[in-house]
Amino acid sequence: MLNDFPQALTIAGTDSGGGAGIPADVKTMQMRHTFGTMVVVAVTA
Repeated sequence: MLNDFPQALTIAGTDSGGGAGIPADVKTMQMRHTFGTMVVVAVTA
């Protein structure tokens, strides 16, 4: 099943507002029909 979708890895921080970092990357991956994996390197409040 993974071979049916492009794959991407994002290495970023997470923003509590959802406008930047991993939440924004996830939204972009969903719009592009991409299977995404993430590495969280920072948490902002």
